[in-house]
Amino acid sequence: MTLSPMMELRGEAARRLGCELECLDPETGYLHEVRKGDQRHLLLGGTSPLNDALASRLAEDKFHTALLVRRAGMRVPDTVRCLRPGSFPQEDFSSHRGLAPAQAFATEKGWPLVVKPNRGSRGRSVSVVQGPESLERAIDEVWEDDYLALVQTPAPGMDVRLDLLDGEYLLGYTRQGVMLEGDGKSSVAELLAASDPRFTGELFWRGLQDDPLLQGLQPDAVPGAGETLDLRTPILNLNRLCHGQILPDPPAGLLDVARRAGEALGLRHCGVDLKVLSLDAPAEDAVVIEVNSSPSLVHMGRLGHREDAVAAEMRVVGAMLG
Repeated sequence: MTLSPMMELRGEAARRLGCELECLDPETGYLHEVRKGDQRHLLLGGTSPLNDALASRLAEDKFHTALLVRRAGMRVPDTVRCLRPGSFPQEDFSSHRGLAPAQAFATEKGWPLVVKPNRGSRGRSVSVVQGPESLERAIDEVWEDDYLALVQTPAPGMDVRLDLLDGEYLLGYTRQGVMLEGDGKSSVAELLAASDPRFTGELFWRGLQDDPLLQGLQPDAVPGAGETLDLRTPILNLNRLCHGQILPDPPAGLLDVARRAGEALGLRHCGVDLKVLSLDAPAEDAVVIEVNSSPSLVHMGRLGHREDAVAAEMRVVGAMLG
């Protein structure tokens, strides 16, 4: 069967290290085993055995992640929790249940606000809201898949992602929103493809069909010469509509923030998302948005940095083997 992009990358890293990679579930390609000599390690999707179960579980919980990061002395967005009505009826969570916490938070903080699920990845169901009606809709959308919605104050600045292994830098990048300029000849789909090699194919367009940025924007529409299409958003994720630029030498202060954030959760292998006013701004002003366990390097490979991504994966696989 065809390997997933994540496992294809990790498989190449394993091959270069003289390891075998066997798919144990060929129907889905989700479960693998990596072997070298007498050593054997299971790989479930992109998850590696480097992080223990508790650290991985904590990283899946955005609210508890932020609590631990703030406790370790770093900045995180102000946040409230909204528990879906009917969840955990035997527990007294009345102060967190329903829309009331979000409504009180909006009265105190103002607009805009960010709504996201407490669990989940790839930017799913994450949105920026500007008023009471959109706030309620966004929370209802989160509640369809997650019993806990988070409402946060947005952090200003640029997005930085830093991946680390045992406190050492693996790979990282900045994220930028998308702006297109029409030439009077190229379609929206052609302009997007020219701006980023990842912005092509049926899967790409299928993933964006519900993206509010593209509502009413047809792939075959031809913008006029000089017409600007501003597709920027405060919510940037390489699985959605945004650009990434590799960061070969991040500032030492930001690396220290990322290292401390990973340590706060007990993660050996992690990816830390930061908001910074600039790469030259004081590191203590950085806001930790999320901490992810077992981060994927697939997007860096697709952006033309495959060798950097394979080299980083070789360090990850090598760490598995001790």
